Amino acid sequence: MDTMKHLFDVFKQSLKQDTFVKLTVSKPLRKKEGAQNVYVRLFIADGKEVFQFKYRQETDNQYQQLSLEAAIVEVERLLMESFRAATLFTLQQDLLVLISKKKLISYRENSPSFKNKLPEVPQES
Repeated sequence: MDTMKHLFDVFKQSLKQDTFVKLTVSKPLRKKEGAQNVYVRLFIADGKEVFQFKYRQETDNQYQQLSLEAAIVEVERLLMESFRAATLFTLQQDLLVLISKKKLISYRENSPSFKNKLPEVPQES
């Protein structure tokens, strides 16, 4: 989808420049069902880049590991079906993505929240 292109261009560029910190998907459409937030972190597993999705539920957390291509598809699906916002944290900037009720996408760039990358300690799976 072209309207998500800017998010994924910045995402891929941050990976290429090694400035990616994390991605947070938030503001669920229905607060009582499903995940409250989804956190995406990058790990190296068996010499390959793996994106760990942490689906934060009300009572527990669920984890999923995906490749870059699958991660992009999952983030787009989450934003179009279940959530209204995402924040891409990089060492250069924070990119906030907002989705309206009519599925219109807007972006806002903010100063970076992180000065250093997060430690590479995978969460329980």
